[in-house]
Amino acid sequence: MWHGKWLCALVAMYCNSTPDIAGIQTAYEREASATLHDKSLQVLQAKCQGDGTDKFVCELTFILKGDPERSYFDIVSVARAGGGWELKGGLCKR
Repeated sequence: MWHGKWLCALVAMYCNSTPDIAGIQTAYEREASATLHDKSLQVLQAKCQGDGTDKFVCELTFILKGDPERSYFDIVSVARAGGGWELKGGLCKR
């Protein structure tokens, strides 16, 4: 068990990290490239809470680049996938 703690100490940013704006934006763009999602969505703010695993629920504020004066709000679920994040729900993910 101490091996896991030691490893997390070496890569503390990975073990203790929560999804950030860039990670959520990348996850959305990956999803949008494979489906009919609007590719102009831009995440402005993200506030995430975890459940003690690699799963998080995030409150997002975002805009559509074609209409930057209007902001939107959504709740998304995100999980760690490989070296990044994957959308599990929200932002048109069913």
